[in-house]
Amino acid sequence: MSYVYNLKGNLKKGLKFYEWRYDHNRKEPTSRAPKKNLIWNGTESLKGKAFLVYEEQGLGDIIQFCRYLPLLENKNAHVIFEVKASMHSLLKTLSNKIIYTNKISENIIIDFESPLLSLPYLFKTEIKTIPKFIPYLKANSHKVSEWSKKLNSGRFKVGICWQGKKIKIDKGRSFSLSFFKEISKIDNLELISLYKGENESDVENIDFRVTTLGPDFDNENNAFIDTAAVIMNCDLIITSDTSIAHLAGALGRPVWVALSYIPDWRWMLNRPDSPWYPTMRLYRQKNLNDWDSVFNKIMQDLLEVAKNNNI
Repeated sequence: MSYVYNLKGNLKKGLKFYEWRYDHNRKEPTSRAPKKNLIWNGTESLKGKAFLVYEEQGLGDIIQFCRYLPLLENKNAHVIFEVKASMHSLLKTLSNKIIYTNKISENIIIDFESPLLSLPYLFKTEIKTIPKFIPYLKANSHKVSEWSKKLNSGRFKVGICWQGKKIKIDKGRSFSLSFFKEISKIDNLELISLYKGENESDVENIDFRVTTLGPDFDNENNAFIDTAAVIMNCDLIITSDTSIAHLAGALGRPVWVALSYIPDWRWMLNRPDSPWYPTMRLYRQKNLNDWDSVFNKIMQDLLEVAKNNNI
C-alpha cells in the first residue's frame, strides 16, 4: 500500500503507511523499531533534546534521507546519527555539529529516537515540501584538486555506473556496460568508471574505451571520498539506480538515471525529473527490460549537449 501511494507521488499517505514496516505489533518487522516512549510526534519541542537517528536500508537511502538531520538541528535538537563508520567522513560535510557514531553508548540519555526513513513522515513531507537545499553534501576539496590533476584530459567527462551491489533489490536495475559503447564514440568525450564492486574487472574486457581510476580509488575505510571528488570533476553522471545516483544528486551535479520499467517508489511515475534532486534527469523504460529505448534517448540528449557545449 505504501509503495503504491509513494510511487504515485502521494507521499502524505504513502509515508504514513510506510511506518508499518517497524510496527510494534508485527511478528517480523522489517526495520528496527523505536522505543515507544521515545517516539517524537512531530510537534513536541526539541530544544535541548537528544535525538537519536539510526540508519536503515542501503547507502543510497542514507545519502538521500540524511538531508532531514539538519531539520532536527533547526529545531534545536542535539542530533546523534548511528550509522556505519565508513560513512562518517562524507556525512560530516552535512553538518559538523551532528554526532556520528557506529554504536550509541549506553551512557547517553536519549529523549527521542527514530529510524532515518521515518523522518520524512515526521516532517509531514509532501512533494512540494521535500527539502531541496542542494548541495547538502560536499566533496573533500583536497581530493577534488588531486583528481582534477589526474583527470586533466580536456575532454567532456561522463562518470558512469551500470550496476549496484548484486543483491535482490538490484535485480532489474542494472544493465550491461556495453550500452555505453555508442556513447563512447562521441568526439572529445571521455567515459570514467565510477563502479566499485563485484565484476569490477569487466571494464578490462570491453572493446571501447572507459577510463578506470586504479586500485587506490576509494580503497580506504571512508566510503565515497574519491567517488565524490571524481563526480565533482565530471561534466555529467550517467548511472543505473544506485547510490551513485543519490551521491551525484546530493552533490548538486548533473546526473542522468536509467530506470527499470517498474522503478523504486522514490522515482515515482512518468515524470522526467526528480523532486528529490533538482539536477537529476530520469530515463524510463517504455517496456519491461527495454534498455535500448532508454539509451537511444540518452544518446539523443547527449548529442544535443555535445552540440551546445561545442564538444
